[in-house]
Amino acid sequence: MKNLFYIVDRIEGSYAVLEDKEENIINVEIINIKGDLKEGTVLYKKGDLYFIDEEETKKRNEEINDLLKGLWED
Repeated sequence: MKNLFYIVDRIEGSYAVLEDKEENIINVEIINIKGDLKEGTVLYKKGDLYFIDEEETKKRNEEINDLLKGLWED
């Protein structure tokens, strides 16, 4: 079975608002997410729980930083 991946869009109270690659939005209780949660974190779902994908989160952050650098370079 293929894992489903999500990005943490924001945290609202006891819920994390997640977005998938098709831009669908879901609300998940934070107690169902394992790890140090923050906006922009990449998660994968396994069963009823969500786990942080450290490698994909790091890769995504590097891509965003590269794009931001390009905005300020001449």
